[in-house]
Amino acid sequence: MSMIAVLVVAASPAAPQSFGDFAAGVLGEMTRSRPAARRAPAVVRSDTMWLVIASRENAQEAVALGESYAATLGPTLVIQSRNGRYAVAAGTLGREKAKANIEALKALHLVPQDSFLSEGRNLDRVVWHSLDDPSALDLMGRSAYRQSVRRLQASFSRLGFYDGPVDGLIGPTTSEAFDRFARRFGPPAGEAIDGAALAAIEGTAADGFRDDAERSLARARGFQDAASFAEAESGGFPSALAFSEARSRGFRTMGDFDEARAGGFRDGDEYVRARAGGFASAAALEAATRIGVDTASDYRAFQASGFTEADDWKAARRKGFTDRAAFETAEAERLKAAQREARTLIGDADAFLRLNPRTPGLLAVAAEVATVTGAMNAGSADTLSAATLRLRAALAPSGGFAAFEEARRTERVAEEVRRVAALRAELEARQAALSGWIAANLTSPKLPDLVAELTLLEGDLKGGDGDVLAAARERIASLVARLGLDAELALLAAKDAPVPAAPSAGGGLGAAVAVTPANAGLLQGPGEDVVVLANGGPHAPSLTRNLLGAFVFATGKASICTLGVPREPALRRALSEELAGFGARQVDLGDCTAAEAASRDLLLLRRSAFLVSPPTLAAPVLEAMEAGTLQVFEPMAYAALASREAAETALVAAITADLATGSREGYGALIPEEGGGAVCAAVASEREAHREVLDRLARFVAGETGALPPVRFLDADAAFQAARQHDCRALYASAEDLKSLTAAMGRDGLPASIAPLWLDRAALDGAVAALAAERQATTKAAESRRLQAESERAEAERTARNAAGSREAQETALRKRYGTEAAALLNTYSEALKALVLGHPPVILAGRDGAGPAMGELFPEFARWQGTLAPDDWKPIAVDVAIADYGVARWHDRTMEAIALETRVQIVSRERGEYREACFLQAMIVDGEFQMHRDPVEAPCGPEGAKRIADWSLGHELESRWVAAR
Repeated sequence: MSMIAVLVVAASPAAPQSFGDFAAGVLGEMTRSRPAARRAPAVVRSDTMWLVIASRENAQEAVALGESYAATLGPTLVIQSRNGRYAVAAGTLGREKAKANIEALKALHLVPQDSFLSEGRNLDRVVWHSLDDPSALDLMGRSAYRQSVRRLQASFSRLGFYDGPVDGLIGPTTSEAFDRFARRFGPPAGEAIDGAALAAIEGTAADGFRDDAERSLARARGFQDAASFAEAESGGFPSALAFSEARSRGFRTMGDFDEARAGGFRDGDEYVRARAGGFASAAALEAATRIGVDTASDYRAFQASGFTEADDWKAARRKGFTDRAAFETAEAERLKAAQREARTLIGDADAFLRLNPRTPGLLAVAAEVATVTGAMNAGSADTLSAATLRLRAALAPSGGFAAFEEARRTERVAEEVRRVAALRAELEARQAALSGWIAANLTSPKLPDLVAELTLLEGDLKGGDGDVLAAARERIASLVARLGLDAELALLAAKDAPVPAAPSAGGGLGAAVAVTPANAGLLQGPGEDVVVLANGGPHAPSLTRNLLGAFVFATGKASICTLGVPREPALRRALSEELAGFGARQVDLGDCTAAEAASRDLLLLRRSAFLVSPPTLAAPVLEAMEAGTLQVFEPMAYAALASREAAETALVAAITADLATGSREGYGALIPEEGGGAVCAAVASEREAHREVLDRLARFVAGETGALPPVRFLDADAAFQAARQHDCRALYASAEDLKSLTAAMGRDGLPASIAPLWLDRAALDGAVAALAAERQATTKAAESRRLQAESERAEAERTARNAAGSREAQETALRKRYGTEAAALLNTYSEALKALVLGHPPVILAGRDGAGPAMGELFPEFARWQGTLAPDDWKPIAVDVAIADYGVARWHDRTMEAIALETRVQIVSRERGEYREACFLQAMIVDGEFQMHRDPVEAPCGPEGAKRIADWSLGHELESRWVAAR
């Protein structure tokens, strides 16, 4: 006889009065069989409840499970229930705090989450226990349990999650500490914490690692604690050695450490200082430090400045100069000005002293003149200015020198004014003469030199400095002589005035205006050329330049007008393709009128049309070109547009001709003149093979509408009917169907044009073959997975077959015995569910007053689902209701019938061409005495739904008369 059998026989008193008495008697017999020193068991008090950890089908499993909790909870009991299953009880809890205690135990994972409290009414007899002392029935008083809680509290305290006493008492503080631990390190594996899990938690508290895998990984890399490992991981360090070396040198990330080593930096401080200054290497930092600069930009500025000494560079920078050449030029100008002032002062002093030889302090003045003369050759503006200032101070005591100097200054100013005026007049005459020559010789190779010189002259004339103007006169004279233009300029000067161009026969302004550099691109050239002008003014609706200077359409829409350019659909599409690179997703085309020209992004002007355009259009355009707000749009030449148009026109012509002769195979598209909505595709099969060309067609259509249309798959006749209703923006079909559609559209007066795209037969066959290969590969992989799953399932079925045989026999017996009662309930609810789903007159369930609730009131979620079918184009066609479980349940200390149903609904959608099946689980308690339906529950089929029904059954202590216990 097995140990379990021995225990069962030994623990069977003759006539227990209650479960508490029964348990006390069993424990008494066990205690008497042990040494006499142990105390007799105490009777379990009626103010306690049993904590049931789990239930098992056989005693061996229950005993093994009970023994597994010895390390954390202490002794356990295995008690056979009246339904034949074996309950594993952890002990008893005081009724007053039982609910709070079990919730705390679950929160700490010391017991499984499905543990429950029991009064013990359904428990029959103790078959096994590990109690040494009857007092150990009180779980809260056990030393093993208290020690487990203390170990958890100590671990959580060490991790900083718990700041309460380590006393083995559970409460909200301990539960919250466990939650923080679980969020940080993850919950322990398994239904409840066992000895290994408790030890793992203590290990985590000791070194901070989440689990053994992380601990092993860290120690393999040389780390002994989680804090260092985590810090190293976040810094990207591969080992403790690298981490320790980097930290000792002041680095926190491996990237910084590697970068610092590559740059030759000795420590973190030097690297941080270098990085703050923008230095990439220690050598550059050291070189910069030697010259006294802190940033790489300053060091680069010094290197680029041309200075060889840092002090000279710093002195220049303090004066606002960044390079040596500019500084030296400015210094030369300062020296030149100082020399001019010195020479002027010496000249004034010389003239004054000759007129006043008895001037006091003559020797001192002579000495200062000698000093100034010497300083003029020293090359220092500051030294010369200081010497000049001292000379002026030496002359100051003479009362008449100040008046004499002022008179001389006034004379020089007047002379300079006359000189500047003469130079300006001469240079302006030269400017006009050279501009006239340029206008008459636009193709001359001498033009670039003259244009560059006139650009410099324009700047010189704005300044007005006499020396600058004199230098400009010499420069221009040299250039004219070098280019040999003296004779031609003299001939132009002899002409009284230029002869204006005669106005065009059409009365337009464009052909009668003078050609300037700004408008030459529009006015000069073949008449058939089309010039593209870009609007750079404030009224451009979308065109602008980004930070890099590139043209972009800020709103995504390009507003364009044309003059003398036919606005064919091909032009719009060519513009869309050309301007897509500038961010334009839509093109708006219109006429170029006087009112529109300034408010368009681009102007497409045929030169011959512009030259005869009315002044109201031409004048604003030319004025805007002179102002620079309109200029030739260099990034896009009209020739590219014309080339695209020609290619598209040729393709459309070829497709049209081939369709007429039937020589073209494949798929193309037809664009109705009026239409909207979707791209209507007459594709019967292998639709995915057409996806790429359909996407191109959708983008092609979106270029005009600005919105990407959806694709609808129809047959050719349905597509034609949709086009007649203007519901198709494009028609996509095979060559044969396209020919028929073209004829039908023409017959019904629906203008349409062939789209410039085609999917030929070879490309289609290639796409179909690629899809087939992809599907074959997918099918092969799926079949491989299926065979593997079948093998695993067959093995599982063989393993479970023996156990299933006995359970099936039990279920057969149960269903034979209770089948009549269950079938009666099934028939009632089956008809009610079918009526609800199929729209038949509702079946009213019996109630106390002869009329109870309809099925939809009992199961509102099922009713709501049924209500969504019609709006989604689904229709129910069949309902199958089967018994999932049947038995008796408890409701408020009363026993009554309960039934669980599995309802499967077949639905169909003609729109989708598809069948589906929906499955639901429903259960309720049938109160025959009061003719009521108690606690109905419902859920979709599946693991979650099954768990919900199982929880409902457990809560109502369902004793199944249909399903054998598992």
